[in-house]
Amino acid sequence: APPTTVAPPTTVAPPTTVAPSGPAVSLPPPTTATTGPPAHRLLAAPAPRRKTPARVTTAKAPPKPAPSAAPRPHTSHTVPFGVFVQGDDMSAVTSFAATTGTRPTMAADYLNGSAGWSAMTATGGLTQWRGTGLRVVLGVPIIPDGAGGSLSGGASGAYNSYFVTLAQNLVSAGFSNAILRLGWEFNGNWYNWSVANPTDAANFAAFWRNIVTAMRSVPGQAFQFLWNPNGSGPTSYTPDQAYPGDAYVDYVGTDMYDNCWCSPQTPQNAWAAQLTQAWGLNWLASFAAAHGKAIAFPEWSVDYRSDGHGLGDDPYFINAFASWITANNVAFTDMFAYDASDQQNNILDGRFSNALAAFKADFAP
Repeated sequence: APPTTVAPPTTVAPPTTVAPSGPAVSLPPPTTATTGPPAHRLLAAPAPRRKTPARVTTAKAPPKPAPSAAPRPHTSHTVPFGVFVQGDDMSAVTSFAATTGTRPTMAADYLNGSAGWSAMTATGGLTQWRGTGLRVVLGVPIIPDGAGGSLSGGASGAYNSYFVTLAQNLVSAGFSNAILRLGWEFNGNWYNWSVANPTDAANFAAFWRNIVTAMRSVPGQAFQFLWNPNGSGPTSYTPDQAYPGDAYVDYVGTDMYDNCWCSPQTPQNAWAAQLTQAWGLNWLASFAAAHGKAIAFPEWSVDYRSDGHGLGDDPYFINAFASWITANNVAFTDMFAYDASDQQNNILDGRFSNALAAFKADFAP
């Protein structure tokens, strides 16, 4: 997952609508339906007056309307798709789309979590997505560096005003329909909002409810909220203890990278671990169904890691992931196509030729 600072770029193409089982969800744009301008009735000009009577003909019956097209099947080719791209701007998304043959409809991005509340609530770093037609899927660092915040403070409502400000800024900037990943990967130990035990879990859930209530209070908002743990979760508390409740969540999802601490470290064993680990895909499908929510993958990618636990150029992972999202109620996926110093995930960087071929076959329309 990207650092708490504004993550490098990613974008997507104009949105489509996807409705999760719960509050309506639009994807590219996932949550709202737009209504076009009212149709204007066209009046025919009066026919010229004839000096001789017009010939009377028998009108032909109008042709039967063609049967409506069958809905497109739910497959990896049709699930709405976004990307976080090296370059973090629309040109990088356009280049990704041209190279892969895909049609991104969302732009994944992150608010600044490195410089306190004022930097986190600012939206200047999102201007590159304005007017692109892409729906923004936004990582929200709910306790930014330098803020001195805590989960218990959030649970008490101490930071509600900052999230009202954030909502106002997003609406003013034209991102009123953003999908917000509040405190993503909370079950890891690498962010300020890390949930380590049942007490943290209860505070996180209460903090989440306060944030959603605060942001929904702002006129013009149409936000959706993605509850987003990481795949390999802890065992000291259950997912339900950190879940804020169905009324406060639109999607449930996870971030998934092709890595494994299994032995032997084969693509097959790595995928089996993705399915069966504590907060893995089997759990995710069951949990989402139990709560009537659609599934989202706001980060997923192939993976080279400096510690050797990434599977690298692995087409098996791409094919397995495509099959899984076809078989399950997945609302959208955002590929993480970015290289950091210790972890490479950019499928276009030349190191993933076999995976890239599989990706084009599985995800290009």
